Amino acid sequence: MGDQRGTQTPIEAARADPDNIDAQLGLATVEARAGRRALAASLYRHVLEIDPREPTALAGLAALSAGGGAPEGLETQLKSDLARGESAGLHFSLGNLYSGQGRWSEAQAAYFDAHRLDPANADILFNLAVSLDHLGQARLALGYYEQALDMSARRAAQFDASAVSRRVAELRAAKP
Repeated sequence: MGDQRGTQTPIEAARADPDNIDAQLGLATVEARAGRRALAASLYRHVLEIDPREPTALAGLAALSAGGGAPEGLETQLKSDLARGESAGLHFSLGNLYSGQGRWSEAQAAYFDAHRLDPANADILFNLAVSLDHLGQARLALGYYEQALDMSARRAAQFDASAVSRRVAELRAAKP
């Protein structure tokens, strides 16, 4: 029998190789999206036991913690993690924290940092566009919305592409 890892579900892959960081991160993402936050957090912590600096696990755990009601502690943790090493995921999480607090200038700066490190990430492009939109920078926002739509056609994204398309049409119509 040949290697069948390509056909495994995230759960099967994670069970087959509990120290496989990619499999554990995949399963943690599945659990987080399904609303099983405690299990997702446990999986992210397991990854951090294997590699304490794994940026995706740090960002995932930070994102789960964001709903926990301690934004100051989360901000401090994210900045501390970023001081140890840059990560698009950590910058993205910091941007999400700031945007959730209506701190749009800081969110925009964090999203730009995330974009610099992962320029093809549709979700980063989208959030950067939203932050620029909130700051009244419609022309810049339009460009990033368009890039986000383009990238989402190539790689899965978390935003509603039809809503973004409507916003792009609105911004184009309002363009001087």
